[in-house]
Amino acid sequence: MFRRQSGEEAGAMHSDSEPILRAPSVREKLNCAQDVLAELEEQVAEFALEAADRKAGAADKLAGHRAKIEAAKTAVAELAAALRLAEKLDRRNAAAGAAQMRAEQFAELKKAFAARERAMSAVLKAATDMALAYGEFSECTLQVASVVPSGAVIPTMTIGPNGQYGPAFGPCGLLILAELWRLAPERKDGIGRYVLPFVKVGVELLKDAAELPVGIDELRAADEAIIANIAIQVERMNEQAARAAEMTTDRKDAA
Repeated sequence: MFRRQSGEEAGAMHSDSEPILRAPSVREKLNCAQDVLAELEEQVAEFALEAADRKAGAADKLAGHRAKIEAAKTAVAELAAALRLAEKLDRRNAAAGAAQMRAEQFAELKKAFAARERAMSAVLKAATDMALAYGEFSECTLQVASVVPSGAVIPTMTIGPNGQYGPAFGPCGLLILAELWRLAPERKDGIGRYVLPFVKVGVELLKDAAELPVGIDELRAADEAIIANIAIQVERMNEQAARAAEMTTDRKDAA
């Protein structure tokens, strides 16, 4: 016979907090009950034949067997009803579990969006700082051009591997892009790097980004070379001016 589970049993949970499906065990019991009923119904013919032959005690056996069949039918009917209820409860629990899972996922989604916003805030703050710093760099570039000694010129030089970063004295746009490419962090899944979307560099830089020189080191080396070149220009102009002055003095004395 079908035994109703207690409230404690009905609310049993797995250790991982997933609800236990109740229908499978009830279905197994129903199958067993149906097998018992089928076997009893197969046996009734034998008892009925014995009763028809008026064998001693056959009528009582048949009556007892009929009682067993009725009890088995009752068990089957009860278990069938229990199975329908268990399936309904399982569906309800599954729906509740799915709703809880989605609620937890939605909470994680909101956390992820909040983290994304904080990250973009940092990106935009860095962009602000970069824009201001680049403005200061540009002002300094103009200042350098305005204080070049008279008669001297800033030589044309390129920076970066094989001059790939472009002119050393100028906007240095390629230098900045190459540095942003060099500093791009690796993805956590290891299948690439997070490069700023506006960073476009040549194929030759893509091949060995990890081996690219540090941008500021390249700029400093170029600045030192430019200053050294201007120093040579100034020295030559000073020498020429001194020689010219001597020649003028000699001519006056000869006159």
